[in-house]
Amino acid sequence: MIIDSHAHIFPHLDGPCGYPTRADHLQRLQYYLFGHGQPVRRLRDDTIVPNGSLALFDPSATGPEGLAAVDLRVTRNGRFEWTQDGEDRYIHFMPPGLQTNAFDAEALRVQMAYVGVDAAVLQNAHLYGRLNNEFAEAVRRYPGRFIGLAEIDEPNAHQLEEIDRLRAAARTQGLRGLYYANRSFLWDRFRHAFDDPQYDALWETVRELGLVVFWEIFGVPVHTVESYLRELDRLIRWQKRFPTIPSVLTHGLSPELVLNPPEPIERLFRTEQIIIEILYPISWGREHDYPYLELRPVIRELYRRVGPTRLCWGSDMPNVERHCTYRQSLDYLRRMVDIIPPSEMELVLGGNLARLFEIGPPDG
Repeated sequence: MIIDSHAHIFPHLDGPCGYPTRADHLQRLQYYLFGHGQPVRRLRDDTIVPNGSLALFDPSATGPEGLAAVDLRVTRNGRFEWTQDGEDRYIHFMPPGLQTNAFDAEALRVQMAYVGVDAAVLQNAHLYGRLNNEFAEAVRRYPGRFIGLAEIDEPNAHQLEEIDRLRAAARTQGLRGLYYANRSFLWDRFRHAFDDPQYDALWETVRELGLVVFWEIFGVPVHTVESYLRELDRLIRWQKRFPTIPSVLTHGLSPELVLNPPEPIERLFRTEQIIIEILYPISWGREHDYPYLELRPVIRELYRRVGPTRLCWGSDMPNVERHCTYRQSLDYLRRMVDIIPPSEMELVLGGNLARLFEIGPPDG
């Protein structure tokens, strides 16, 4: 059974997408574009603007007021556009083939059937919107195909209203996990963090509901290697406080941190409750070609350090099609059976998630 741990569905991204207003949504989206690895180009001649995405946010700011006034627009063909320094710029955050900048459950289901993916985890990142309702409808419409993750407003997740939303997402809407992004504390000016005792009621609710937490860990308040490692260390300490809550580290680890692990990564390797995503083509593919042979030492070291039961494959579909096809995002790893034996590769490609979510083999 093949389960993609990292896929997305979303309505046209230029709207509110579950936020109170379109402006609220585009603020979140702009923050995610800040510092992104995709090149920014001038609209008039398609030339690259060096470090263009860094101008979207002032990292010395303590809150969303650091977002530059650029009139961000979601247009067509994978492009997000804005106006800055008197010129129009764009980034291909989505693949050029995504003509409408929307990707619904049926579009993902067709891609999965074509490639031979049995199920996919729908990750509920804030840049796409607040999509509990859309995920619940996808789960209802396509039984067994989708595992929906709930989202919450992280800074306010100690409030009863947010905890009740999470209970409804699990008990009424059929969502099986929680997508949690630490960078959302920008909207709290980073006064708190996810391990603050005021959030203990949230984590007890997660435990009570039997949810799996998918962690989007970002270096905050300023994104550096040091701040990322500090937040990863925070996650490891949180996991020791809540050892019965299973976790998945979305986006996995950069090749450099795997091959030359500092102490927080060494501790992560020893933290049994955390599964690590293998999700390389979405970033590695910017500068490397399929089948990504340079990743072989990285996969070998991950396998050596944590074993087959703590790894899971993810694609980041549809975004990954910026660099390769959906099938290639799976096949580069499936070819490495000389590193991970076939029976254990089955765990990485779906078995571990099937165990986490108590999923049986597909019908037929």
